[in-house]
Amino acid sequence: MIKIFLNLFITLFFLACSDMPSYEVDNWGSLIDPNFKQDEVVALYKAQIKKVKEGSKEEILIYAELQEALKKAGNNKAMDGKKVKLDGYLVPIDTDAEKVNKFLFFPNQAACIHVPASPANQTIYVMTKKDEGVLMEDAYEQITVYGILKLQTAKVSTGTASFIIEDGVTHLTL
Repeated sequence: MIKIFLNLFITLFFLACSDMPSYEVDNWGSLIDPNFKQDEVVALYKAQIKKVKEGSKEEILIYAELQEALKKAGNNKAMDGKKVKLDGYLVPIDTDAEKVNKFLFFPNQAACIHVPASPANQTIYVMTKKDEGVLMEDAYEQITVYGILKLQTAKVSTGTASFIIEDGVTHLTL
């Protein structure tokens, strides 16, 4: 019995003293105001889209309306100052010869190329630590971003973000 207790104590001690970072947020949905019923809004517009011809003006208008409805979702203010670890895709804003150092970050690849742009509450403006940018050849792959989330609007030519991460660290998602 003493051996079991001792093993449990040692395991818990090492876990408590571990260098392994902890993250408060690892889900993009956490950035959206928790009072917003996104699933209901999307379902309403999906039903409308099914009734019109693909690629038609009507479909484009419905998508624009959906985009406006999603923009009204608002931000989860409780996320301000939280440590995050999020997987997603980027649109480069600033690069050097080898790395992307500033970028807009999105939860899915379609958001990077889709018009209209993703809602601001699902977009993060990331500025990486020195030498922590994303290699140019990896800029179109899924990456993981680690950092402290700030509730602050950032407007750039390719979109608007409701959150920023300064001194972010990135890794290619495997």
